[in-house]
Amino acid sequence: MTSTWGRFLASTTPAPIHPPDMSMQLLPKELRLQIWALAYYNEPPRLVALETNPHDEDHDETHFCPRYSPSPAPVTVNLCHESREEARYQAMKANHILQVPCSNSDTGCGEFYFRIDTDILLLQLEGTRVKHYDDSPEVGLLAHFSHATGCDPQELQKVAITKVILNGFRDGSLSNVLRDFPKISHMVMMLTNEILEDDLEKELFVRAASRIVRMYKLDLMNLATSQGKTFKPHPFNVDFARLHHGRLDIVSKDVWRDWSDGGEEWATLDNSEPFW
Repeated sequence: MTSTWGRFLASTTPAPIHPPDMSMQLLPKELRLQIWALAYYNEPPRLVALETNPHDEDHDETHFCPRYSPSPAPVTVNLCHESREEARYQAMKANHILQVPCSNSDTGCGEFYFRIDTDILLLQLEGTRVKHYDDSPEVGLLAHFSHATGCDPQELQKVAITKVILNGFRDGSLSNVLRDFPKISHMVMMLTNEILEDDLEKELFVRAASRIVRMYKLDLMNLATSQGKTFKPHPFNVDFARLHHGRLDIVSKDVWRDWSDGGEEWATLDNSEPFW
């Protein structure tokens, strides 16, 4: 038999409080779609790489290798069916779904998401993932991107560059391709652990990066002259970074400006300094 005291406790014990159901499904569909669209456009810049698929390499530099992007799609593409459909709709409307042409009909070149005014194109030209003709000025990664469909490739604004010392001092093929993208506003120069552990290498890295930037500016000036226009520098920025678990680990300018006697004044298209 339940005691009087037990019945009192049972009658006075408050019922458990359940948090309100905050499920997106409780919102009107129109509002949910607006949320997915905002989430898609406001995702921070993604690092998007191009890589070469295994293929029959018995071809010369008149044909593109089959290439794809191994980079994850935007977050909203992987949340649920509704968010994926809305993200794709917004991407198609904004010309954010790209594909690069493929000369080899047996190996497909899949489409990938790339917000050309926001995301960063990674040109991975060193390491175990580098394959056939990736660094070719005619049919390499960057040259291949210039033929991408689904967008205007010349609108490319952000690029991450590897093999900086080689490209700055000994191999001009990168500069020969960068000139085809006149609206680049952000270059990320990719560091390696070997460079970070050697003071001489760090100084060479800064000098090489500055040469790449100055050569790019010179090419833009020549382009303006050929069009009968006056060169007007657009906003431009340079970062140094390491690749860490698929993300950019940015090195502060306060750190790398002391790696050489060149400072950071060269890291803009407004500079008029000579080459080192």
